Parts: sequence; structure tokens; C-alpha cells
Amino acid sequence: MARTKSTARKSSNKNGAGKDAKPNPDGIEIRTINGKKVTFRRGIMVPESETKTNGDANSDEESGSDEDEGSGEEGGEEGAQTNGDDKDEAKTNGETKVNGETNGEANGEASEPEDLTMKCEIKHLDKRYDDDDETYFCERKTEVQKPKQKDWWRMFAFCLVRVYDSDGELEDTTLYVNPQPLRQLLFDIIGAYPGDPIDVDDVKIAAPYHSLFYYRKQLEEEGAKRFADDAESLDQLKLLSNWINTHFELDIAAYDRCVTQGQKVIHYDRLWTLFPPGTIAYCKLLSQNRAFRVNDAYYDNNEVNPGLTLQSEFIDFDGDRLGTRILELGVPKFSGTRELNDLNIVPIDLLGDAADVREELLARGRRFEGYIGQHYLAYDGIAIKKTPEGYARFTVNGRVMIDCKTAHRLEPNTAFFVKSLTNEPSKMERSRKRAQADLTFAGADGKKKFDKLSDDNAMLTNATVRGYSFTTKQFLEFFVEDLAEIEWNSKCFDELVLDPAIKKTVQALVSMHSQKRESFDDIVKGKGMGLVCVLHGPPGVGKTLTAECVAEFVKRPLYMVSSGDLGTCSADLDRNLTRIMDMTATWRAVLLVDEADVFLERRSLHDLHRNAMVSVFLRVLEYYSGILFLTTNRVTTFDDAFKSRIHIPIRYTDLSIESRRQIWRNFCGMVPGGVDIDEKGLSQLAETDLNGRQIKNAIKAAESLAAFDGAKLDLKQLLQITKIQAMFESDLTSLSGVDYTAPGSSRKDADSRNMFL
Repeated sequence: MARTKSTARKSSNKNGAGKDAKPNPDGIEIRTINGKKVTFRRGIMVPESETKTNGDANSDEESGSDEDEGSGEEGGEEGAQTNGDDKDEAKTNGETKVNGETNGEANGEASEPEDLTMKCEIKHLDKRYDDDDETYFCERKTEVQKPKQKDWWRMFAFCLVRVYDSDGELEDTTLYVNPQPLRQLLFDIIGAYPGDPIDVDDVKIAAPYHSLFYYRKQLEEEGAKRFADDAESLDQLKLLSNWINTHFELDIAAYDRCVTQGQKVIHYDRLWTLFPPGTIAYCKLLSQNRAFRVNDAYYDNNEVNPGLTLQSEFIDFDGDRLGTRILELGVPKFSGTRELNDLNIVPIDLLGDAADVREELLARGRRFEGYIGQHYLAYDGIAIKKTPEGYARFTVNGRVMIDCKTAHRLEPNTAFFVKSLTNEPSKMERSRKRAQADLTFAGADGKKKFDKLSDDNAMLTNATVRGYSFTTKQFLEFFVEDLAEIEWNSKCFDELVLDPAIKKTVQALVSMHSQKRESFDDIVKGKGMGLVCVLHGPPGVGKTLTAECVAEFVKRPLYMVSSGDLGTCSADLDRNLTRIMDMTATWRAVLLVDEADVFLERRSLHDLHRNAMVSVFLRVLEYYSGILFLTTNRVTTFDDAFKSRIHIPIRYTDLSIESRRQIWRNFCGMVPGGVDIDEKGLSQLAETDLNGRQIKNAIKAAESLAAFDGAKLDLKQLLQITKIQAMFESDLTSLSGVDYTAPGSSRKDADSRNMFL
């Protein structure tokens, strides 16, 4: 509750005796405490019962005094004097004297020498506000007075203080620790406790004192060593330990039964005892085994989702730094007791198979370390993407680029940042016994290198890494356990059916470009640094396969995009193409723009929309520094500006019989289990005029047919599918003018023969 000052109260309190008050030899005055007038004699509060005994004798005099002074003071300020005999000394009814001289019956006349020795006891006090809005400490009594000695309470080793706000409402209860050796011990052991850090110069621990419970044994053990030759500090430590053990008696018993005695059962009210700061907690998250380091545990009694909240951290990589991220976990509220196996979160050391879980988490953590930075990998599994509604799931079976930095740069709304491991305070590290895993920068290649994580920190690594799926064309989070190294097809280029001279030229250009050699450049820096290849010819003759083989040859990612992916207006084309070329240049990928006719077509005076798209494509292409393949079936419509920007054009023709035979041979060799076929059978298949894509589809269909028959794939199934393909090609020619929707057209013009015969 906010503190507010009252001008009237301040004025009344400061001038309670009146500016022009008459001499007061007996030291009697009236103060206002909590809105009530309280009589003091020589600074000692006079009980109300004693003031009433002199009420008749003094009331007239006090009333007269009020009238006299009220006529001379503005604002109705009160002046109060009382005449009394010394024999009517007021007693404080057990209150401590204001100057701290006594701790029992206060005597207004007797005065003993001030005792400055710290008392080894726990003093129960209140901390309140007076009418001047200033705080003071006092003993827990019904009526209290503000002591004149400000720090008298520091004469006690420990003070349990109830803290009140300016309206008299209880705010908190705090334990004050006054002996300097005990302060230093608490600071060294507990340190920067979350939410209630220890200040060595002013140690005050707020209720519910969880830090004292968690570190009670360390305090006793370290204190016994440190204070072996300091009897006074050792007694004070024993006093504190006894209070802790008494205050947490039920909690300690419940914890010991659950952990020490192995009952593995805990009451909801004692659940917090299992999660001291630094505890490694285990839980299932997104169907993955995860480990988190607990920083703080507290009960959240909100109406929607009450339970025990665990403020935890795990280790992740944000593209620049390896560090910690914060995540709040929760154990839903439950009634009574529950077995640990039934909890969604449990300390990892209390698991029945803790060793196996640790081994699994450690192995995954080491793999996570290996995926820091850019890595081109294979993935087969479910990938996720965070949305406002939760996590969207995608099935990905293909190659991915792990690159958190690029993901955050291109999609800043999804970026996260970590706290570097090197920024952890050393005292926090000692108090939580965290292993060192510092971030360093080294390496002659200028890349960031990271020291190996400790085993505990490796277990805390994220279960996912961020990257780009070349299948779904989006940034996703990939589970570490579903990533694998790519099995490169080193024979791909050798199996490519292409003129040997052209194949050698392509290999040479791609290889030299990949080596980042110093070579001839444009007059304008940064222009013309890419390698642009145009592949033109009929469908299915190997244009796309050529780009795929080049990517396999240089062991780089292949980014395939069609004209539809780039947009249908110049603005979309500019944005999408710039983004794609940014990614491919960053990853040194091979970019394939399939069916690029719309961007290469000659400009005209009448189609401004298409002219704008061609101009955008030309501009972006000029400054692209990677390897680019463009495939087209309409080379005769090329815009003249493209001709000078092409490094190597490759023309593809219809496949010859020998080419088809080689393609059949290559694809049959890739079938799992092989194909029962000889060279004569391959020649028979090559007689049918099919392109490469049709041959691949025919083998897939025949393989399914053989599996359905429970037989090994052989020439029979291949010929059966090939016959269907040939019949379809024939129909496309002979029935080109047939309208199947016209009545009777199918009976009149279509052959009803059985295609499977």
C-alpha cells in the first residue's frame, strides 16, 4: 500500500506541545501515535489507566490551557501540559525504554549505564510509520512508542520484524541479521538468491525464508569451520540454526521422508522443498525429454491456473551467443499428496532411471553443440513453428540448413536472445555450483568457436535448432534427434546423361567459382560475381537433374524455385527474389529457377507489367554472387539483355536410344533389391520414346506393381507400365481434337481396346 503524508498530522505532531508552551519541568508531553493522543513523561509513554487517575484534577487545567493557547494559534494547533507529582511515575507495562537502556520494566527515575553488548537472541519487533511518515522499530505491544535511539534494535543478533505500511496494514515479515560475521557467512553461502539477494551490509531475509531452508546444511557446515575459534559467532549461528529447524520442522520432515527415506511421495504444500535454486528438473516438453535448471520456486494462486511455478533456464544459441533462456514451468495444484512419478516435473536425481535419462540428455546436448552455426543436414521427422495459437507441425523429409542467425535476421519477429554464460555473476555460480562453460572467440578462419559445455550444461540444451527447410520453403525448428549427416551421391555427375565436353565445362566453372578465387571482376565492385547457366530444351531431358548433380558435386544446398513461387507482380518478384538470393548467397547454395520463361521473355511496348518483372529480374541477377541455373523451353523468346549475362548456355535435345538405355540402366540400379533385367531387356525398354522423367515414373509404378504381386521387379512389369505410357503419348497425338464432353465422342473416336493386353 502506498505511503501518503498528512500535512495536518505532521503539523499536529511537530507542534504538539505548542510553540509558546509554558515551562514543563516534569517533562510531560502529548504525542499523536496512529491518530491517538498519548501522554509521555520524560519520553516514556504513560499508560491510559494512570492518566485517568488524575483526570479530575488535570482536566480543568488542561482544558483551560487548550482554550488559552487555541486563541493564539492558527489552524487549531494543540498544546498540552500536565501537572503531576513525581510519585506518580508512569510505567510502560513491559515496554522497552526509548533510549534502549532497559528491556523490561521501564523506570522514569532510575538510569543505568547503557549496555552496548550484542544480545544473542531473536528479538520480535514491529516496523511502523509515525505521523511524520518516518519508520521506527518497536517491540510488539498493543500501544507502542517511537524510540529516540534509532538503531537500538541492532543490539540483538536477530530481529524478526513485522513491517507495516503507513496505514498500519501488515506488509511483510522480515528477518534481520545484525552480526557482521553471520552476514558475511550468509552472503558467501546464499549470495544472489533469486528475488531476495543477500546484501552483506544489510542482511534482511523476507518471509517465507526459503533460502534459509535450502541452504541450512551449508550454513551449519561452513559456519562450524569458520567460527571454530569464535565462540560468540558460533553461538549466534546455533541460535539461527535452531530457529530454522524449528520454523521448518514439518517441511524438513516431509522432505526427508520423500528424498532421504525414499518414499517418493510429497504433499502439495511441501512441493517447493524439492526445487532449491540450481536443481536440474526433468519434464516432457513437445514429446521430448528435457532438463532445466531451476532458479526459483513459488506458489501462484491465481484463479485460472494455480500451482507451483518454477522459473527455470535452459541453454540455447541465438545465432551469436551460446547462453541461457528463461522459461516458466508449472506443476498444477493438486490435493493432498502425490507420488513423484505422477508429477509432470520432478528433480532429475529423483527419477528411477536417472542415469539413463542423463545419458540421453548428455548425448543430445553434444549433438546440439555440433549444430551451432551453419550446417547443411538431412532431416526426417516433425518440425515445428511457434504461432500465437501454439505450435504448428510440419512433416519434413529432405535437406535443411541449420542457421539460427539467418533465421533471426530474415524473421526478426521470431527472434530470441540469450544471456551469455560468461555474464553469470561469480557468486551466483558458486552458490548454485554451476559448471563453467565460457564463450570464447578463436579460429584462424574467423568463425566463432565455443568451449565445450560441461556435462550439466550440455543436458540443459534445447531439443530443437532453427533452420530452413528446402522442402517446405520456410524457417522451422528441427528436433536434434531427427537430424543426420547427408549421404552425398558422389556418382551423380558421372551418371548424368550429357555430352562429355559440356559436362566437363560445367564441372570446371562450378568448381572454380566454389573456390572463391581472385578472378577478373566488373568495373563496378560487386557486379557480375555470379555464375549464370541457362539450360534450354524439351521437358524431361535432364535440365533439372543437371542442377541437382552440380549441387551434389560441390556438396552445397540446392534451392529450387518456380516462377509461381516468386510472385506475379514486380513488387512481389523483387521482394521474394531478393530474399531468396540473400539466403542462397549466405549459404553458398546452388539456385535453380525452374520454368523461368516469364522472366526471360523479350520485352514489348504494350505489356508494361511483364516489362517491369523482366527489369526487376535483370537488376537482381546483375548483383547475384552465387551459382544460378535457369531452365526454359522457349529460348527463342529471350530478351536481348539476358544474352550478355549468361556465362554458359546448355542446349538439350530429345533423348537418343542410347541415352534412354543409359537412363534405364541408371534408374534400375537405384531400385532397392535390384531389378531382374539384362542388357537385352534394357534395349527393349529403350525402344519406347520416353523422356527421363517418364522413365523414372515408370520404374516407380512398376515397383509398386511388383510389390502388389509379391514378386521381384523384372522386365514384365516394366514393359507393362511402359506400354501404358506409350499408349498415353499416342492418345495425346491422335485424340488432340477430341472433346470427351461431347455426346458420343468417346464411342465414336476413342479406341475401346484393353490397354493392359
